[in-house]
Amino acid sequence: MMAPQLPLDGIRAVIFDLDGTLYNKKGLPLRLIAADVPHMMMLGNERKARKELMGQWFGEEATYYCKLFARVAELSHSTPEKARHWYERHYMPNMQRILRRHYRVEPWVEGMLADLRQRGVKTAVYSDYGCLRERLEALGFDCAWVDVVADAPNLGGLKPSREAAMKLCSMLGVDPKATLMVGDRDDTDGETARRCGMRFLHVKL
Repeated sequence: MMAPQLPLDGIRAVIFDLDGTLYNKKGLPLRLIAADVPHMMMLGNERKARKELMGQWFGEEATYYCKLFARVAELSHSTPEKARHWYERHYMPNMQRILRRHYRVEPWVEGMLADLRQRGVKTAVYSDYGCLRERLEALGFDCAWVDVVADAPNLGGLKPSREAAMKLCSMLGVDPKATLMVGDRDDTDGETARRCGMRFLHVKL
């Protein structure tokens, strides 16, 4: 995909989604299943639990993960401790290995971020999944390219949580009205922007 054309008039910060925006995630779900077939049901139930928690505000990372693992455990007829163990010892490590082996950020990413910095525009990567720095590094992304790297759990709630996004704007030191959200999903990235008064650019790899 060619670099998206960013509407920068009046914009002082650009927030980029990661999956499906800065790299093409095609085939990732199937690779995750193939890498951990014994826990296939747990993987599916994690996705169901995350969908239920979308947009809710928990205030802090620990509370979010307690809610997530409790719901995954309930759906899987397991325990929160086992759900956490699977997530931390299987799911996230598998994701990082798969990203490192099969995926890379789009070729235009580094140059665009450098250009934005030269223009004095703040930048951030904002993802709904944790271990964001590790995943970015696996993709060949240097976290020094942006001003802020923030995952939604760390901010206290998944997209489109208004409170989490406002916290990110505060970290950037920029008014939401002068912020552009760039993402591939209207229901999460776009709705986040609308709830905060940001502008939104819908992109799809």
